[in-house]
Amino acid sequence: MQRDHFEFGKNWQRFLKFVNEKRIETAKDSLLKFLALDNLKRKSFLDVGCGSGIFSYGAFLAGVKEVISFDIDKFSVRCCRYFYERAGRPSNWHIYEGSILDEGFISKLPRFDIVYAWGVLHHTGNMWQALKNTATLVKEDGLLYLAIYNKKDGPFGSFFWLKIKRFYNRSPEAIKYIMQIVFIISYIIFLLLKLNNPIKRVANYGQKRGMVFLTDVRDWLGGLPYEFANPSEVINFLASDFELVKIKLTKRTGNNEYLFRKKRKKNL
Repeated sequence: MQRDHFEFGKNWQRFLKFVNEKRIETAKDSLLKFLALDNLKRKSFLDVGCGSGIFSYGAFLAGVKEVISFDIDKFSVRCCRYFYERAGRPSNWHIYEGSILDEGFISKLPRFDIVYAWGVLHHTGNMWQALKNTATLVKEDGLLYLAIYNKKDGPFGSFFWLKIKRFYNRSPEAIKYIMQIVFIISYIIFLLLKLNNPIKRVANYGQKRGMVFLTDVRDWLGGLPYEFANPSEVINFLASDFELVKIKLTKRTGNNEYLFRKKRKKNL
C-alpha cells in the first residue's frame, strides 16, 4: 500500500530549500487576496493538511488571533515547525500530527473563523468524508477556503492522471526522474505551441502562491491518494450549510478554488 502513497512531506522538505522572504510574502498575499481581507486580525485560522506550513506562517504574519496547523505526514509537520521556529515559537500557533479523517482528533479542535484546506482533501483517500469533517470546523459566518482537483473527462483527463500517479509511485527512483524530465519537456512544448515563453513562465512560477515548479511537478506526477470533483458536486455537497462566496475554475485537471461562508442558524 505504501507504494501507492506519495511522500508529500519529503517533497515539502525539498521545497524548504527554496524558501525566502519573497515566497513567504507571496503566499501570504495570495491567501489574503482570495479571502478578500486586508489582514487576519481577531481571526482564528485552521490549516488542514498544512504541508510545508508556509500558509500557516502567512496567516500568522497576517495577524491572526490563533492559528492551528495539522497534517497526517510527520515530515510535513516538521516542515511546519520550521516556520514556527522562524516565527519565534509564538504562543498563538499550535501544530499537531493528525488526520482530518480521525473524528476523535477533530472533535478536540475548536471552531474557526477561517478554515483553509488547499489541495489537501483530495489526497486523503476519502475526499467526501474529509470535506464533511472539515466543514464541521467552521464557525457560523466563518469562511471555508478549499482547493479541490477538477474532474475532467477525456484521454488526458482525471482517470488518465490517476494511472500516471499509480505508475509513478510504483516505479524506482530512476523511472521517477525520467518521468519528471518527460513532463517538463512536454510542459515546455505545450507552452511553445500556445506561444508562451516557457523560461519566463517557470522563472515566474512562484509569483502566484510562492510555490516551486519542480516541487509541484513531483506532486502532479505522484500525488496519491488522488480524487477529484466537478464544481457542482462540491457546491451541492455543502449547500445546506454554506453559501458560495467566490469560485476560481480551471479548464483542466488542476485545482478549482472555492470560498464558502457558513450560514447562520435560523432562530426558531
